[in-house]
Amino acid sequence: MPQRHSTVQIMQLRFLKTFTAVAATLNVTRASEQVHLAQSSVTEQIQALEADLGASLFDRSRRGLKLTPAGRRLLDYAGDLLSLADEARAAVSDAAGAVGGRLTIGGLETLCAVRLPALLVEFRQRHPNVELILRTADSGQLRGGVKSGAMDVCFLFGDATVGPDLRSEQVAQERLVIIAPRNHPLAGREVIQPDDLADDAFLVTERGCVYRRMFEEAFAATLPDRPKRVGEFASLAAIWGLVEAGLGCALVPRLAVPEANADVAVLPWVGNNPMAPITMIWRRRRVQSPALGLFLAAARDTLAPAKPAADRHRREAPFL
Repeated sequence: MPQRHSTVQIMQLRFLKTFTAVAATLNVTRASEQVHLAQSSVTEQIQALEADLGASLFDRSRRGLKLTPAGRRLLDYAGDLLSLADEARAAVSDAAGAVGGRLTIGGLETLCAVRLPALLVEFRQRHPNVELILRTADSGQLRGGVKSGAMDVCFLFGDATVGPDLRSEQVAQERLVIIAPRNHPLAGREVIQPDDLADDAFLVTERGCVYRRMFEEAFAATLPDRPKRVGEFASLAAIWGLVEAGLGCALVPRLAVPEANADVAVLPWVGNNPMAPITMIWRRRRVQSPALGLFLAAARDTLAPAKPAADRHRREAPFL
């Protein structure tokens, strides 16, 4: 262990932030990417915390890292301490009339690629002093990142049920479609019923994935035991390639379909749950940072369905 530090060491917020990143990922490499430090610096900061507290925070084995009981206890306090620090910065920034700092935004890969760029560009143009960091992850990692403080806000599909320390809000909806091989018998038809797909083979993502949940909920009411599944695949990109190759069909959000999609047929989905909600999640705080408050407002305005021109003008006027 490194030389023992003063008891004030635990209050160094950058060490606590590093600890929460390691606790959320249980991986030094991914944590170092989140906090923008070398892996050796992450290790040194964790060791400094352990020396200061006189307790091991992680069990280290060939299988990886695991929080010890002491580490789990510190994680409970670390989130509160970091939140208080953010509240203090927000209060000072608000009093000074300045909007700056850094926002870490998380999202599912499809949302980061298609829906969020316009939001980030719009926000950056209005608030050039705020540094924006965008990270992709799965739904579980996104929730964990916001809860631990590693992310300020995240975007995912589905109605999010969150605990008392988080807040969630649906900001948009995305239509679901069926992608099929381009020579599919239903290609070109404007009206399709769920029963028309009963004999088709479908490609799905792994259990626990939000896209797998979309598939199961969409067919649950009309075809609970069908259609048959070809197998489970790791990503929408892999599924897209397999649909192009003719292996089967897939149910996906419309935004996952490129504008130039001549290699697949895109069929309308008119069955159960035709729309997928897009939800944003952020941490509940007594005082919200000005930057995050402005970003949440921008997300509501940019991601929501288009509004009449007069209404948009009224909403945008205060920012001119």
